Amino acid sequence: MERKKLISRIDRAHTTPEQQAAIDHHIEQGYRITNMKETLLHSVVSFTSLEEGSYAVDKALKEKIGNRAKILFGYAISSGNECPICGNYFKWVLEDQLGIKDFDHFEFTDEEMELLDFAAALVKDPNHVPDEVYEPLQARYDEETLVLIVTTAVLTLANNYWNNIVGTPIDDYLHDGHYVERELDIQKAAAEQK
Repeated sequence: MERKKLISRIDRAHTTPEQQAAIDHHIEQGYRITNMKETLLHSVVSFTSLEEGSYAVDKALKEKIGNRAKILFGYAISSGNECPICGNYFKWVLEDQLGIKDFDHFEFTDEEMELLDFAAALVKDPNHVPDEVYEPLQARYDEETLVLIVTTAVLTLANNYWNNIVGTPIDDYLHDGHYVERELDIQKAAAEQK
């Protein structure tokens, strides 16, 4: 969504001590400060809740299901939810971390297909995920992993909604690689594999 008037991004040259501490901590962990994060930093509590929480759950889920499945799951949610920022971020991650530029000759695993079905159901109606979509996840994963999957989904949706509501502009690094123009329909590719 394009807003006529955006919430400003903080001026990195004039941060409060709390903002600077949050920035320093985030960068020390190896993360970049994006347009979304510069906007969130007007409230350090909001920044910490959404960003630090998301990254902590992300790391834990990666240990359980692997990086590829985790990234495909996040991309399926973000692209299905029509979040330009998050969808394009995940396109960048797909290529940067996994070397995936398209799904033309891509084979999803059974596990990934189940996660993509779950992502599609969440985007369609997060209040009603059909049993035929949820039960395969219950059969595959222990309860801790299932909690991490659901929490990742909720935090991904929260990031999507936040960016869409606020109208966060897409970061330059996503434009530079033309990720914004690249069409990657993960649900179409998964349906064709079935």
